[in-house]
Amino acid sequence: MTDVPPTPPATLTRARAIALSEGLQYVYTGNVHDAEGATTYCPACRTPLIMRDWHDIEHYRLSRRGTCPDCCAPIAGRFEQFDRQVGRRRIPIRIGH
Repeated sequence: MTDVPPTPPATLTRARAIALSEGLQYVYTGNVHDAEGATTYCPACRTPLIMRDWHDIEHYRLSRRGTCPDCCAPIAGRFEQFDRQVGRRRIPIRIGH
């Protein structure tokens, strides 16, 4: 879509707020620097669990079972345990024909 201007960050933030107010639990503002909009919060106790800035994972706090360490609520997704700060992760993929 090179024929239209980029969506303003304020519009992305507003759309996220609407989605959250309608009951969606995991809504993110992507492709912009928005620490709050890129953070995964526990749906039960609202603790920040995975804090991101753009492609950097700055804070990662989940149990080995993929639950919130504070209230034990299960978090939707597939997770792995990290013993250090992750930062930018680029995972190579092979596209075959």
